[in-house]
Amino acid sequence: MNVDVPNRSLAKRWGNHESLLEGGWVGVPVAFLSNYGNLIQYGGLTSAEAMFVLQLMAFKWSEDAPFPSYTTLAKRMGITDKQARRYAKALEDKGFLNRTARIGSTNSFDLQPLFDALAKAHLSTNLRAAAKKAA
Repeated sequence: MNVDVPNRSLAKRWGNHESLLEGGWVGVPVAFLSNYGNLIQYGGLTSAEAMFVLQLMAFKWSEDAPFPSYTTLAKRMGITDKQARRYAKALEDKGFLNRTARIGSTNSFDLQPLFDALAKAHLSTNLRAAAKKAA
């Protein structure tokens, strides 16, 4: 019996372009992609702010807060340093991000408040779906 098992390698998923993975890859919870637009009750998250968060996720290599420079983030997003700072401030003002200044170094960006809000939104969405299904 010959069962075709799909090749789930990252390179195969993206058209066999292994070179695309040379710089690494980002593990993004599907809950983020599915729910960032549903955070309206928590102050909202724009698509540009979501992209800023994805850029921060690319620097989150452990449980510690990532600490890329605004210049690095801006270059990666094709925006100015000033706009990168605006996104960080907007996320902080909405309660999704805690920035910590580090003397003589870049800020660290704690995304825990965002993940806490996402977990709450995700749970709420799942509860509504279960209630609808049960009705």
